[in-house]
Amino acid sequence: MAYPPAQRALELLGIALFPVLVVFNALSLGGNFLELLLAALCGWLIADLLSGLAHWALDRFGDAQTPVIGPILIRPFREHHKDATAITRHDFVETNGASALGASALFLFGNEVLFFTALGVLAANQCHKWAHQRSVPALVRVAQRLRLILPLEAHRRHHAAPHDRHYCTASGWMNRPLDWILGK
Repeated sequence: MAYPPAQRALELLGIALFPVLVVFNALSLGGNFLELLLAALCGWLIADLLSGLAHWALDRFGDAQTPVIGPILIRPFREHHKDATAITRHDFVETNGASALGASALFLFGNEVLFFTALGVLAANQCHKWAHQRSVPALVRVAQRLRLILPLEAHRRHHAAPHDRHYCTASGWMNRPLDWILGK
């Protein structure tokens, strides 16, 4: 199934809206440095877990023809199991547009942890894409080596049949807890 023009337009809107919401919400952040650092860590963990739950659900339920979410969300996740490099050929909008829309919704609740969760949700699919690329920018490679973001080696476990574990795509830190919850 092709990438529909209406979907691209909606994802462009999400990408345009996201930075506006970041600025608006950043202006209302409170707390000291330590509180913000703790909120950032909690937000990153939650974003990783949410990426895993979304990945698990999109791998398990519906198909590319499922109304609304099929072409937007299910298609790209299923496509990358048949062709693990497919995600590497998606441009910025196709890679991050749906994440920007989902992350934007988190800003409605307006607290520090959800602010950082929204940033992590936006980053999760880009981290996923980098985990499939052979060549990434040097800073990304360093972050992968430090396991701050999802490294290729860790994500390979998900791509071993039957694709039923290691779903988290931001950092992979929450893979073991999620696998345990899923009984894997």
